[in-house]
Amino acid sequence: MRGGVGRAAPCGGFARGAILRGVNSPRSTPPVLLAPGASPSYVSARARGRGEPPLLDERLAQPETHTQVVDGVTVRTMGANPPHAIQHAAATHVFAGCLAPGYLAAVDMLTRIDRDNDRAADVSVFPAAPDEKTGRRQLEEITFEVCDSQRATDVSEKARRFVARGVRRVFYVRVDEGAVYEWRRASDAWDRLGDGDAIEDRCFVVPIPVQALLQRVKADDTVARALLARGNAVVVAAVDAARAAGVSDGRKAGRDEGALVAARALLLRTMELRRLAVTDAQRARVAACDDLAALTRWHDLAVLATGADEVFA
Repeated sequence: MRGGVGRAAPCGGFARGAILRGVNSPRSTPPVLLAPGASPSYVSARARGRGEPPLLDERLAQPETHTQVVDGVTVRTMGANPPHAIQHAAATHVFAGCLAPGYLAAVDMLTRIDRDNDRAADVSVFPAAPDEKTGRRQLEEITFEVCDSQRATDVSEKARRFVARGVRRVFYVRVDEGAVYEWRRASDAWDRLGDGDAIEDRCFVVPIPVQALLQRVKADDTVARALLARGNAVVVAAVDAARAAGVSDGRKAGRDEGALVAARALLLRTMELRRLAVTDAQRARVAACDDLAALTRWHDLAVLATGADEVFA
């Protein structure tokens, strides 16, 4: 592991002390209270055989109630203060903004991990198409957690459970360290990503720099590149307009420079034909002049002048 992860107070968005006694239990199927518009997808854990993994949306936790089930215990998820809450929004902004076609992102989406766990990652990235076998949503391919000065044991155990379920990649950012980590199956531990590293994955249309998850400017730059890569109509139109303006400006600049070159040449040729002796200093003054009106005035004077000094007087 390139960077160690410290140990301190529970992470993963819940507090084990906030046990909801009697609200829910994996051993029973209590009545469900859903928020307005919520889907009644609360399914008994007994609906499938013990040898089969539960469906992703076989709920132990009651949806829309800010609860999760951890090792058979229902816990209430807790809100966050800045900078944790701000970093959570930043990660969502980047991941959602960089999605490749065919993928969706979700925040706090419950996933039935195993018989006794119904957990939610801070941010999940999963295929938009339904599972061919179940007709329901597919398992997320990437999950992302945000933690602030907490113990790593809970988020590490959560990572192990998601990986065991089949999630391909698990990341988390420690706000207090300003660092991003990825879970490594081989070492069963977190690996700190370098500040110059980027997350490359089929789920994203562009690589996501680590710093984009930590800095607002980098985040906006990354999302802008993703919008351009996806052919976003507004962004493409803006780029095309800028290019057209650049070409137009370039043509105008070319015409202006051409007129100056011609005026300088005409002035010196006129003075030569009239046998007006031009000093090196006067030639340098002509070459350095970017004022077309001045060059034109000097030419008009050169037509009648009896000496070069009269032209530049």
